Amino acid sequence: TFIHPNFRQSKEYKHIPRFISTALTKTDFKKLVREAEEEEFLTIATPFDEASVDTIEDLDIDIIKIASCSAQDWPLLERIAESGKPVVSSTGGLSIQQVDNVVSFLEHRGVDFALMHCVSIYPTPAHKLHLERIRLFKDRYPHITIGYSTHEDPDNVDAVKIAYANGARVFERHVGVETKDIKLNAYSSRPEQIRRWLEAHAVAVSILGPQNVMEPDDEDESDQLALQMRGIYARKKLKKGEKIKRDDVFF
Repeated sequence: TFIHPNFRQSKEYKHIPRFISTALTKTDFKKLVREAEEEEFLTIATPFDEASVDTIEDLDIDIIKIASCSAQDWPLLERIAESGKPVVSSTGGLSIQQVDNVVSFLEHRGVDFALMHCVSIYPTPAHKLHLERIRLFKDRYPHITIGYSTHEDPDNVDAVKIAYANGARVFERHVGVETKDIKLNAYSSRPEQIRRWLEAHAVAVSILGPQNVMEPDDEDESDQLALQMRGIYARKKLKKGEKIKRDDVFF
């Protein structure tokens, strides 16, 4: 339903034959949802039109993802808001004013949503990842969970660490399994690559440590500092109740 009837056979726009050739039936989607639930995953899907939101509701999928290309599609966003489901919205290619519009739209409709920094270049070169935008979003929308929708080289495990350090708390990564006939694109991770990516995220979480906490990590830290601190000693015998002057002691 996303593709105009007159263009379903078109080969001019690469996405049309791709979408047609990979189309799944509702039965197929039910199998995917059932398998995901059996593995104790939450389910999430991206609708590109209102009819797909109907399907998401019928399948009882947990979360709706708004693609960057749909982030200004107000009739679609209105239908997504009506669903009452949590939302994850990407922001690839949007100006900050357009992001403000999306935030305002979803907030005014009471949608529970996270906002994803995203660069819609597939794959995204490292110098165009613009991960500082995560910090910008954190400062501009402090009450909203900020995430990172990734399209960099699957062997890049540095970006996820930097994104987490900048405040991203939701992450999206394309994952695939190659077959003899189908090769992965340049921004999708193989299972071993996604494993390394998740390990890198865990390292970043460990390195960054707890938020909003300024206490010694454990007794060892305090003990180590105490061993290197100066002690205070009396130069003479002091009487009980005597007022101690600086010259009475040394460090």
